[in-house]
Amino acid sequence: MSSYSSLYQPGNIGKLQLKNRLILAAMGVPLADAEGGVTDKMIAFYRARAAGGVGLLTTSFASISADATFPLTLSIHDDRFIPGYRKMADVIHEAGAKLCVQLMHPGLLLLFLGWIAEGVTVKVPSITPRLKKDVPYHELGHADIDRYIELFAEAACRVKESGADAVELHASNGCLVSTFFSPITNRRTDEYGGSVENRARFARRIVERIKERAGRDFPVIVRINMHDDMEGGVGPEEVVRQAAAMESAGADALNISSGLEYWTSSTIPCYLYPEGPMLPMADKVKKAVHIPVIAAGKIGLELSDQLLTLGKADFIAMARPLLADPDLPLKVRKGRAQDVWQCIYCNNCLNIDLDLYPGQCSVNPFVYREEGYPLPKAENRKRVMVVGGGLAGMKIASLLAGRGHEVSLYERSPGLGGQWKTACAAPAKKDYASLAEHLERCLRQEGVVVKTGVEITKEKVLAAKPDAVVVATGAIPAGLNVPGATGENVVQGHDVIAGRAVVKGNSVVVGGRFIGMEVAIMLAEQGRPVSLVTQAGLGEDGIRLEPMTFRALARKLIELRVPLYLHSRVVEITGRAVMMTVGDDIFALPADTVILAVGMRPENKLAQELEGLVPRVHTLGDCVKPKDAAAVMVQAGQLARLI
Repeated sequence: MSSYSSLYQPGNIGKLQLKNRLILAAMGVPLADAEGGVTDKMIAFYRARAAGGVGLLTTSFASISADATFPLTLSIHDDRFIPGYRKMADVIHEAGAKLCVQLMHPGLLLLFLGWIAEGVTVKVPSITPRLKKDVPYHELGHADIDRYIELFAEAACRVKESGADAVELHASNGCLVSTFFSPITNRRTDEYGGSVENRARFARRIVERIKERAGRDFPVIVRINMHDDMEGGVGPEEVVRQAAAMESAGADALNISSGLEYWTSSTIPCYLYPEGPMLPMADKVKKAVHIPVIAAGKIGLELSDQLLTLGKADFIAMARPLLADPDLPLKVRKGRAQDVWQCIYCNNCLNIDLDLYPGQCSVNPFVYREEGYPLPKAENRKRVMVVGGGLAGMKIASLLAGRGHEVSLYERSPGLGGQWKTACAAPAKKDYASLAEHLERCLRQEGVVVKTGVEITKEKVLAAKPDAVVVATGAIPAGLNVPGATGENVVQGHDVIAGRAVVKGNSVVVGGRFIGMEVAIMLAEQGRPVSLVTQAGLGEDGIRLEPMTFRALARKLIELRVPLYLHSRVVEITGRAVMMTVGDDIFALPADTVILAVGMRPENKLAQELEGLVPRVHTLGDCVKPKDAAAVMVQAGQLARLI
């Protein structure tokens, strides 16, 4: 087994020495106050990662201009924000790490809000055909450019004054600086457009001005795209020249990213991507410059160790893995890599559920809630029955046992996992299995009594006389209320993924959300004829789908040329066809096998039967309302605190 010793060698970015090669990458952390100031919750979030052993923490982006701010994200466009950053820097230094503040003007990324505040315009280098219509754009003139350059420099000076150790210029993924780099978004004909050198001029001048104002020794990292991941975008040869331009301007390190975030999915690669999708370009940049190169984007421990050992990167930036486990660096350094809660790259952390605000993680129930963790020991030890051995049941059982309760877990199937087993069986989701395996280890370590193959009834609960019952019986796939929907040629998408259903001949998937898309992709990749029908638009009808994963799935469907029948309602299923609407007409779509992927139905009969018969009955997870794993985790953490 690797000792991962290369991860723990000291390294320098400019004159800033870091204790190891692990960096917390910048990511959206929606914990700022209404004006963009640092809060105690945000400090607790970063302190947990600093105490967990990273060498450098990079904040979520801080807006350098009052005309382009995001709700509940950082700002640094005024001196009044300095005290908050100073407090954060002091806490992080005390915990043994260094602090870097990412500076950004969002530019096109403002479109992520879904609305533009009155009087605000989206700043762009050029008005181009690919821009979303009905949005107020402002094409930057020379005076605008000069003003923003100065605002970046002023922001860097504020960061330095706060006691933070470095800044990162966000120049990738579709923010304002990035859109100057890209020929997709920059069609200018002046000195800021056209050639690679001209398109790099805005970023170059920002770096030079930061160095002039904040001092040559104050480190500046520049985050640039390895490619735009869109036809006509930045390619490998251009990136190398852009990287060299940033080095000559005075950049102390380069952080390699990918994609135009508003349009593509590669910026935050989900489970569908192979490990390290950005690395080939990082290696090219590494060979072309003399300053450190930071590799990022779905890089695991083994690969991180290899990259550093072979000199293909100087530092490794991680974001989601350090959401899943803030103590990852410390555990690995102490030889406890097997105890790391592994990120499964589901991207549920990118979804904001307003009921569970500010966010959630499918692995870590305490993300953004660090001030309340670890859970305190229970004042009164209780006997708790947990019914259901899926993700929700396993997590609540281990948390309750960790608090000191006497916990027993019952699952009617022969093994644990529930519907999560189906998720693990889906193509490209092999990492999902690590979560269930880790939860099973926790059950053993915490002494939870686990009984599988046992059907729990109301009578069995009453006979056991528990102090509390947690019902986590999950959900089952929903059916379709049309003639023929229970025919022999109709199967469930979950059963297809798990290998429990046979697909013959022409197949039609009914349902355009994640399960439906995944099943259609799986069959198409097997060379089977498959079509997809959905009564809404692709990815619509229900809770909002996480956009990066949705785009990755949609792109695969298009690349595989799967026929998509959107806004088409199924009215009947026969033995040979799906009868569906197209506009006001009805057509027959040939189908030997019809695969339903139309959602889940809660299974909560036991909870209803127990109400009023035992001291405390709690429901958890999909048996209340079907939801993603991250929402279940948060609810498990909240419930564990109450019992």
